Amino acid sequence: MKSKLIILTLIIGLLLSGTVFAEKDANQEVLHKLFTTEYDEIESLLDKSFMDKVNAQQVINIVKTYKDNLGNIKQVNSTKEEGSYKVIFEKGEAPAKIVLNSENKIMGLWFGNWVLYEDSVDKILEEIKNLNGVSSVYIMKNNKETVLKYNEDKPLAVASSYKLYVLKALHDEVEKGNASWDDVVSLNNKDRSLASGILQGWPEGTPVTVKTLSSLMISLSDNTATDHLIDYIGREKIESNLSDINKPILKTNEVFKLKWGVDSSAQEKYINGSIKEKRDIIKKLEDIDINEVKVKQSPTLIDKVEWFFTTEELCNVIYDLKDANEIKINSGLVNKDNWYIAGYKGGSEPGVLQFTHILQKTKDSDVYTVSVTINNKKNIINNNKISELTTRLINLIEKNKI
Repeated sequence: MKSKLIILTLIIGLLLSGTVFAEKDANQEVLHKLFTTEYDEIESLLDKSFMDKVNAQQVINIVKTYKDNLGNIKQVNSTKEEGSYKVIFEKGEAPAKIVLNSENKIMGLWFGNWVLYEDSVDKILEEIKNLNGVSSVYIMKNNKETVLKYNEDKPLAVASSYKLYVLKALHDEVEKGNASWDDVVSLNNKDRSLASGILQGWPEGTPVTVKTLSSLMISLSDNTATDHLIDYIGREKIESNLSDINKPILKTNEVFKLKWGVDSSAQEKYINGSIKEKRDIIKKLEDIDINEVKVKQSPTLIDKVEWFFTTEELCNVIYDLKDANEIKINSGLVNKDNWYIAGYKGGSEPGVLQFTHILQKTKDSDVYTVSVTINNKKNIINNNKISELTTRLINLIEKNKI
């Protein structure tokens, strides 16, 4: 249900007031030293305040992972963004950020997904196929030409990526004149949900515009915003373009309650019920206090109580929304400065990870949609690995290799 940008990161350290920032050359030197120093000496590069958050072994493990996959470091290049760098290795490169104290010790450190110089669709797809769980990939160019497909027609749990369909229904209603971005919705406890998002902590009765709700729903994957919009639009209007597998379309708080707020017999009644019976059951869920629901960090009914879409469907819907500014606030796994259009929505919960992007390099270049989903009913997913593989696919697009 969370839709945070999932990138292979170490940690951005806390920036304490009064910090003296090192010169850019010192930043580059320390980053280079991090990958050339003996592993047992890496701790000497770290500030004590940083080690209060991350121990030296975690840093060593990250450094080793990058070196194992990319080879030895060659150089560190600065970028336009202050404190950001590109680390060049023998086999590829990776973005990095670093913060040093006055003694040039590391206070903050971040590494993004790496890019391999010798990479290919076949290599990436083979790695995706070998992941634990069920995966699906679809890449389309200009919403006409299929570039890559694997299980693209298999409906899988997509967590918060379903919010693209809520957004699409909202845009349709605004276009028809049945809704307005300036309409004001008062927050109510019935539609209050759990994080992700921020509105779950706002007082009941707070007035919020529809445009604010839609922007928060997509950019922060705000669950409370989503549930209010489902009521505002009307559940049946959203469902009009959905298959029966997604009827009734569930609010986020209803999914929380069905997974962790009722007993197994109630779950079975819902799972085995007709669409009408399911509607009756979710109506009764309003009596459950969402704040009493305790979410478990393990896959729960991801093949029974969820939102199910194919990667092909997700590519189609985000393409339909290519002009919607909501999808461009959070650009997902890419740096929006490198693209003319960079739109994104993703979703995650234990056992589910989903990324859907729409990308256009220049105003006149091809438009690509990229969707990757993985489900695992038994085990937690390696989010970092899926993020890496998706980033590598996107890099092939950026480098005009597919």
